[in-house]
Amino acid sequence: MNLPSTPRPLGNLGQRVDDIRGKWWIDRTISPLPIEAVVPLEETRDVLLLCSRMIRHFDSKLNLQELALAHELAERGRQFAITHDLRTVFDKSVIWVLPNHLVWPPLWDYSRQVREFAIGVERQGNSLLCSSGELAYWENKGTMHTRFSEFGVPTPQTKIINVENRDTVEFDIEPVILKDEHSAGSAGIHYFDTADGARKFVKNRQFRPAESLIMQELVRGATKDLRLTMVGDQMIRSATFWRKKSPAALSSGRWTTTASKYGSSIEHEDIPEEVVPIVAAYLRSLGMRTAGIDLMWVDDDVSRPPLVLEVSPYFQPNPPKPDRYAHWTYKQYKEKPYVKDGYLLQQYRVFREMAAHILEQQLF
Repeated sequence: MNLPSTPRPLGNLGQRVDDIRGKWWIDRTISPLPIEAVVPLEETRDVLLLCSRMIRHFDSKLNLQELALAHELAERGRQFAITHDLRTVFDKSVIWVLPNHLVWPPLWDYSRQVREFAIGVERQGNSLLCSSGELAYWENKGTMHTRFSEFGVPTPQTKIINVENRDTVEFDIEPVILKDEHSAGSAGIHYFDTADGARKFVKNRQFRPAESLIMQELVRGATKDLRLTMVGDQMIRSATFWRKKSPAALSSGRWTTTASKYGSSIEHEDIPEEVVPIVAAYLRSLGMRTAGIDLMWVDDDVSRPPLVLEVSPYFQPNPPKPDRYAHWTYKQYKEKPYVKDGYLLQQYRVFREMAAHILEQQLF
């Protein structure tokens, strides 16, 4: 683990300008860290790890999450310590938010680097939220689907392919998608109309040591998926939404994911409440306390059992879009984060709701 002073790329000029704007907006709009609730490390067991001070760039989402946690702790009269130097933190209860570029330089298996960081923190006698066990699911689809199989979590038909079995695995799914092991959003997803196309792709793949590909069937008749955000056994409604493919995407004949960058709408209505206890049971089996979990249903029929696509302890919540922006697509809304009741302010409100549920359920 390199120290924060280690040189690293600071991004392009556009990103740096946006970082400056984000910091300016947060300083003007959101209450600062509640110093009145902060006490020395030796006077409390509770520690808020400020990862925002461990990286070189400004991360608006990270800062908002840390402020939300601090504000909720202070509102409940709960004193806590803050630090970005873990060398002095032993036998504490530590809550933290994972930033981009926590480790530098990153390796191909960057998710393992992050998990090893968490294991090191736990080795000092600390308990973590999120823990190293929960981080095993973060952008590591191989581990994720192995655990799904172990605990009976229902998924679309899935096979894990590696350099050892790629010549013997049966390619009997079509159409089919292949997913890179370490990726997020819509990155690293390869679609094939035929099993033969997927077979050729795998045959020509230059597998990295210990790399896996995830082969998965498409969910028949599904035109949308549900991002269900959970804290403990409770749904976070403001961070739970449908991603629905646009009519243009459905009629184009070209397969895409449901990501908003492909024109999908983000809709927070008509959430099937009955799925919450089902997913809560899955998360208990998997050992996860907070999670964003992606679900699909065959033929979009929510009376059927849900199929789990992916799960992650850290994720990007998309809060409801205010009515005044109804004429904007959600993509346009995200691209204008500083307008009145804009994306950043709505995110902060979601993070406060999540933090409140964490504390109310005594998860930290």
